Amino acid sequence: MIHVRPVSDHDWDASARAYSAAHPQEPLSGTDLRKRQREQQDWGYTSATLVALDGPEIVGMGAYFQNPGAYYPRRYVLDLGVLPQRQRQGIGGALWKALDAALTAHGADSARILAREDHPTAPGFLARRGFVGGKRYFTGALDVAAFDPAPYAGVLQAIAARGVQFLSLSDLRAAGTPDLEARLHALMSDVRLDVPRSEPATPLSAQVFEEAVLGDPGLLPDAYVIARHGHDFIGQTVLFSSEVSDTLYTGLTGVTAAWRGRGVATALKLMSIRAARNHGAPTIRTDNASDNAPMLAINDRLGFVRDPASVSYLRVY
Repeated sequence: MIHVRPVSDHDWDASARAYSAAHPQEPLSGTDLRKRQREQQDWGYTSATLVALDGPEIVGMGAYFQNPGAYYPRRYVLDLGVLPQRQRQGIGGALWKALDAALTAHGADSARILAREDHPTAPGFLARRGFVGGKRYFTGALDVAAFDPAPYAGVLQAIAARGVQFLSLSDLRAAGTPDLEARLHALMSDVRLDVPRSEPATPLSAQVFEEAVLGDPGLLPDAYVIARHGHDFIGQTVLFSSEVSDTLYTGLTGVTAAWRGRGVATALKLMSIRAARNHGAPTIRTDNASDNAPMLAINDRLGFVRDPASVSYLRVY
């Protein structure tokens, strides 16, 4: 008999393992889930994590939460995962029934969830429950050890000749850069606004930036790289580590509008690959919307291998 209930304090790690087993390319730790829940509460958002149990065993996890980068009071994002060996046994349906009831009670306008288009059950499962597929996203992986930087030496030289420097968060902190957090927040706020996404971007408050980005325990300060021209910050990229994988994950790579198309984004990616190699990481993973042609082209040239697309599914209430 499957029983669905809210997560308890001792469930976080087991619920994360269930989710990660279903989504091995994007694993989560119990720390990740706990941190997200705490942040959602601190920011005044509406969220909950549910677990599905068969006896004492957690066999699935579902969650609804709100996206701080595209925050609309009645729009939600979902996570749903069931242990692979327990799929097609009604567990996902039981989790969805509980999630749907909670969203209805909260007066939700819509809910979104990502699912790989090659997943054996997810597309049909979602379609039967009123979800409609929309924007596609490509995740991709780079074999760090196999990457050869030699062909790109000219890119870095050309950027340096234009007076652009690349400094890590560690460098900037060591130099005592004035107003650093505020300037990083301003740069992030600038470069993220026109990144293609399923929902229009909304402003990131300083609190959200400091807690969700600078306060992320996986943030690697020497792999948070800023492109600077004179006094101006003109671009950024950032890598995050995970408790449950030796892969590094790309946060936002972006360049201010005046500097786009001039090689800065490629140079930032090269610097992040160098940082990953310094960390001994075997793989970098990244993801981009299918209509983000410039960044996808950069990733393809550098050797990121695309996975089958993930689709953003929307259910309107």
